[in-house]
Amino acid sequence: MKKIFRYYGITGLIILMCATTAVAALEVQIIGDKLSLHADRVPLKDILQRMSDMGITIRIDPQMNPEISASFEARDIRKGLASILRPFDHVLIWDTVEIPPDRIFRLAEIQIFRSGKEELMKPLGKKSALSIGRNPKDGSLFVRNEILLKLGPGMRFPEFKKLLKRIRGTVVDRNAAVGIYKVRLPENADIPAIADLLTKQPGIAKAEPNYAYPISVPYRSLDPYISDDTAVRLPAGKIPIAVLDTGLMPDSDLGEWVLASLDAMNPDDPISDDLGHGTQMALIAAGLVRPYGISSSPSAEGETHNPVIPIRAFDDNGFTSNFGIMRSVDFALKNGARVMSLSWSSETRSDFMEDALGYADSKGLFVVAAAGNEPTGKPVWPAAYKSVIGIGALAPDGKPWEKSNYGNFVSLSAPGFANLPVGFKGDPGIYAGTSISTAFVANSIANYLSKNPRATRQDVFNAMNDLF
Repeated sequence: MKKIFRYYGITGLIILMCATTAVAALEVQIIGDKLSLHADRVPLKDILQRMSDMGITIRIDPQMNPEISASFEARDIRKGLASILRPFDHVLIWDTVEIPPDRIFRLAEIQIFRSGKEELMKPLGKKSALSIGRNPKDGSLFVRNEILLKLGPGMRFPEFKKLLKRIRGTVVDRNAAVGIYKVRLPENADIPAIADLLTKQPGIAKAEPNYAYPISVPYRSLDPYISDDTAVRLPAGKIPIAVLDTGLMPDSDLGEWVLASLDAMNPDDPISDDLGHGTQMALIAAGLVRPYGISSSPSAEGETHNPVIPIRAFDDNGFTSNFGIMRSVDFALKNGARVMSLSWSSETRSDFMEDALGYADSKGLFVVAAAGNEPTGKPVWPAAYKSVIGIGALAPDGKPWEKSNYGNFVSLSAPGFANLPVGFKGDPGIYAGTSISTAFVANSIANYLSKNPRATRQDVFNAMNDLF
């Protein structure tokens, strides 16, 4: 739900930034319905870009970029914005975040234009990468200045608002499926410590950092015994596969096999893929590229084309977050996915991620995830969650790949070498990894489900064990 107000509104959003440039220092802070700003001859777009980086959509006439000098504290946001945007018109667009049985307003968009010239507005560049922090105690990665909360049954709306005020936090999004709220905190907040403290608060069922996870880097293979054959085009399947990865390149040749797509980092933008990993996995999941070690017979299992739902869940630096994955799961379910491929792994375990993938499983989504490319024998997630099928890799000769992880959490292993027409941050060629195995198992499960639509999880597991 969105509401549009000209020149006024209320928000709980907090933005606190300090940046030093060659020109001046900049500080912007929005708490409740108050705006604080300190800037000395700072271009307007610099101020707006920092707001955009915090999740507010900005649309502005590209020719408008005056230098702003202002210094005020806790001014009414309507008056504060009006003071720096003169003589231009501006529109504030607010949406709501449901906190049953009530809701709060969130500043979603600022539009700035000359009177009667709205058509000249263009989107200001959006944030292309998450800001990642590391917990020095356990090495876990998380998105800076963000925390995830799940409320207990005794938490009432007024008490929740008071808690938010105490921590100077603002709810900026909610995943209704698993009842998790994303809360923005001030700059440089000690997220792990705050999460620990909030978990002990009455009415809070659980608090976690918005954990972040890196994409699994595939290996380039130069093994001489691998021949350079080409992919075989095969009959079309009917089971959609969601690929949660780095996205999809526009010239990937998947064409008709793309059922739907999403840039979960910037949902208003068309999907893209600057790293190549997501395009690689989508080609394998769709069946357009087959790993080495699979029969080329048209009757062989696992050789069916299936529609894919590529989702850019990772940023330009190859990181995703819990909340990004939750948004991706919602999109996959909404668009009819029956299989979901997660070609990445992390040593960080998250209750909230487990809840999200358990929810996907409860809705009939078969989730497969990579066991990792380091043979430590230690569990990694999401592969080790009970609702997920963990996948290891086989070499082209059918033996376990020496770099594939192993352990009780690995449900099965599948071919993990493929000749890919798209490279990862580089040239096409032969790549190896449990990422490839995972995408191929996703294709194989979809192939099986197309013939056995009422199959149970155990049926699928048995069929994949027989295949591999």
